Amino acid sequence: MRRPRLAAGLTFGALLLICALNYWIFREFFGLSYLLWYSNAGPFIALATAAFGGAWGGIDKNPALVSANPLTYVGACFQVVGLPMSVFGAHLQSRYHARSIGLETLAAVPLILALVVAMFGWLVFIVPPQYFVFLICGAPSRLALSSAATGYARITGSRLEYEVPDQPGTLSKEQGWWDASMRDKPVTLASAFSAALLFLVSVLWRYWAPA
Repeated sequence: MRRPRLAAGLTFGALLLICALNYWIFREFFGLSYLLWYSNAGPFIALATAAFGGAWGGIDKNPALVSANPLTYVGACFQVVGLPMSVFGAHLQSRYHARSIGLETLAAVPLILALVVAMFGWLVFIVPPQYFVFLICGAPSRLALSSAATGYARITGSRLEYEVPDQPGTLSKEQGWWDASMRDKPVTLASAFSAALLFLVSVLWRYWAPA
């Protein structure tokens, strides 16, 4: 029990240290506030996450991304970037193609290399602060994932109906019901709350920052 806790504690400390190092790098080399840059990087973060999640068929397939355990979270982040790299590595092998892929390779390799660089940047500059943001904004997702309640909703005419049945399977899609538990979108839900929080931080920063 002590070893997992120690590993989690060391990972937590490492994430804090990387955030502090990034803060220094942005201030000394770019003359920017790392916090402000991160709060304004929402579109980039969303685009990068969508690109890395392409091989997953949906980034929500990796709910460990909203884990409060820093070791589990970091492992999930490495999985996010590892799968696309493995997939593209297979696609580049000629034995899986019925014809020559010479021209496609010339165009694809630089783009794949750019994606690898972007993945490395995501791991270094986005993943550490995102853990602390998700530690707060991922709470609703973790609550939904740990709950046994399954809520169903449907619209009848102009009226919205919502039920939490005691027995599973009593409400069906054929009757117009859908699963409204938000349990299958943990990362999307955490990202939505994060976007709202970062927007608020960005607005407050502009308001309170000295001219």
